[in-house]
Amino acid sequence: MSIRRHFRIRSLQFLYAQHLSKMDSKKVEENMLKSIDSLHHLYIFLLYLILKIRENVIKKNLYNKNKNQTNIIQKFAYNSVIKILSKNKYLIEEYHSTKNSGKILWNQQDEYIFMFLQEMQKESNFCKKYYGKTFSSSFEEEKRFIIMYYKNFVIPNKKLMESIEDLYYINGEEDLYIAHTMVCKTLQFINHSTPKNFKLYNIYKNDENKKFIIDLYRNTIFHKEEFNDLINDISNNWDIKRIAIIDLIILQMAICEFLYFPNIPPKATMNEYIEITKIFCMEKSKIFINGILDQIFKFLYKKNKIFKIGKGLM
Repeated sequence: MSIRRHFRIRSLQFLYAQHLSKMDSKKVEENMLKSIDSLHHLYIFLLYLILKIRENVIKKNLYNKNKNQTNIIQKFAYNSVIKILSKNKYLIEEYHSTKNSGKILWNQQDEYIFMFLQEMQKESNFCKKYYGKTFSSSFEEEKRFIIMYYKNFVIPNKKLMESIEDLYYINGEEDLYIAHTMVCKTLQFINHSTPKNFKLYNIYKNDENKKFIIDLYRNTIFHKEEFNDLINDISNNWDIKRIAIIDLIILQMAICEFLYFPNIPPKATMNEYIEITKIFCMEKSKIFINGILDQIFKFLYKKNKIFKIGKGLM
């Protein structure tokens, strides 16, 4: 899932929450942005978990200093990707600046670190599966190892995930998926010539993503009556009250992008919301939304109300 789709879904969820609660829209927006900040903090903690595991491997002398022997613990102790990550000042600074929030998942002797160390000692066949019988490996193989370890041991760990859900203001599996993806992309980015202070994955890259979700949320609320009138006209005066709220908000958001996001081609908008309907809507609703969006786009285009720049309309 792309970050932009994730932000569309996040905006949809908070627009829906605002509609149901009738809470002040600014307060709901504040909560929405806090939830995204929490997602970034989760990314930092999960990335730092890799360093904590390696740190404990080395301090507890669990690895065999004879490099001819292959096992997971050894792979952590000598892994070149983790060494580069361990020198990244941004990761260290962000971790220590956020851990005082009370959302710290692991300390030096934390049960989770111990849990992962125990798993390492049990799963000696993991390395053989990916590397054969020798320790010697290229940088790319070391990268592949740490990513596969993360996917095979960290992501499926139910105990860890339950604790994360208890501590973080996140949207269940969806946010966990995004955070894990960010960790894997960070590891994939590192190569043998990557400087130690490379920039970490930023969910608000160049502030464009942050501006996108704020503008989408605000414009959808501010112009919703305008959008509802358009929906009502296009749907042959179908009573707005008969449209499911989640369906209506999806339509409002898509129209918002048609009219107020000149950098996003309508085709991209339509494709994104079609995918979102697959997650949140019943089959009849999906057909209805797709049909209405197509008609609304054609209507707005004929009225010369859609102005797009850059890559053009479609």
